[in-house]
Amino acid sequence: MKKTDMLKSSASEKNDALLLQCFKDHLNFTIDDLPAIRKHFNFYHKQKKDFLVREGCTSANYFLILEGYVRVFYRTEKGEEVTIDILSKGEFASSMYSILKKAPSFEDIQCLTDCLVCQISEASFEELAVENPAWIQLGMRCLKSALLKKEERILTFGKLKGKERYMKLMAERPDIIKNVPVRYIASYIGVKPESLSRIRG
Repeated sequence: MKKTDMLKSSASEKNDALLLQCFKDHLNFTIDDLPAIRKHFNFYHKQKKDFLVREGCTSANYFLILEGYVRVFYRTEKGEEVTIDILSKGEFASSMYSILKKAPSFEDIQCLTDCLVCQISEASFEELAVENPAWIQLGMRCLKSALLKKEERILTFGKLKGKERYMKLMAERPDIIKNVPVRYIASYIGVKPESLSRIRG
């Protein structure tokens, strides 16, 4: 086997292992399920600042993050970027509005670091769900998790001050504090970068 073929095979095995582990963490998927999974999922290596979804474009895809960090944001009328979510390994990034309404997305989804993502279309996910009810369970778990995360975020903004929001994030997601640039963390918790610098100091 040529060296390039060996490297490709090794990378493919690593990708398969990462993907299977993500599904094992949520449901009882096994190696026997891998051929069906591999049929519908496409692996992509994305570089820092690459976009998965662009505002104004229609998207029909879900992106499972296997490595790296991704942010979801929108722009205000003044052109300011507001980060509304930060996602990492094991989470799905998508514009649900665009997928469900078949309309242009009103938000951007961008890689904050180099990322390895797995892409699956809405049509492929529905096909998998027909073949195996476990995919319906996975979809419901992901939907419930996303809804809970949004509700907790709303309550956090309503009840906690900036410093308390930062302390909560640091306690629950220290990996984000370590790997995501300060300006995006500040936007995510609703404070100015200079205010976050004082909080961190």
